[in-house]
Amino acid sequence: MTEYIAETDFGALHIRRVDHTEAILGAVRVYSFRTVYAVSGRGIEGCLAVDPSFSDAECGDIFLGAERRFAAHPTEFSVRCGRSGSLCARFDGTVPKTDPVLVVDGAEVLSPLTSLPRGSRTDFEVTRRAGAFASAPVPALVAAKTLQVVHAVLAFHEEDASLVNRMDVLYAQHRAADRRKSALSDLRHAERMASDLDGRIQRLRAYLDAGAIVSASR
Repeated sequence: MTEYIAETDFGALHIRRVDHTEAILGAVRVYSFRTVYAVSGRGIEGCLAVDPSFSDAECGDIFLGAERRFAAHPTEFSVRCGRSGSLCARFDGTVPKTDPVLVVDGAEVLSPLTSLPRGSRTDFEVTRRAGAFASAPVPALVAAKTLQVVHAVLAFHEEDASLVNRMDVLYAQHRAADRRKSALSDLRHAERMASDLDGRIQRLRAYLDAGAIVSASR
């Protein structure tokens, strides 16, 4: 099923999965692992993209520092929409449409700042594009509508388990090289720390052993 009508607090929301070759995407950046949805409803029009995302955890230790614990496979979703960020701005101050554009009650809403867990509907702060380099908060009604749009799209997306699994595999393959490089860098750092700690252990043992010999000779 590529089309779906979701009932929201603000009326019916029409959701349609968009093929990467459709003209509606225009200059939107597409990836093999990206799924794009067109949505329309009361005051709602545009598209948003759903990408897989890894739920890597970062654990801190007062002595050893932070440790990044790499997830074996994607377990979150990254929802992409809106034109923002100075890194992709042209010299004339305009921003190319590299992500889909979603307009809610006249506001061009921007992507959530965090990845969203699967199987649950987590709220997030909703902002709008306020210029090539700026964002701003949105009215409560726009935020509520945007949350329901994202939640409805994710629910529709997750219903197709084979699609989700296929996108996960493609995303894992896309990220494999840079994640391996990052993990190897962390491993080398941990090995250096282990070597330093082993040296300290050996020096302490040597000192204690020497003290024991002195005490025994008295």
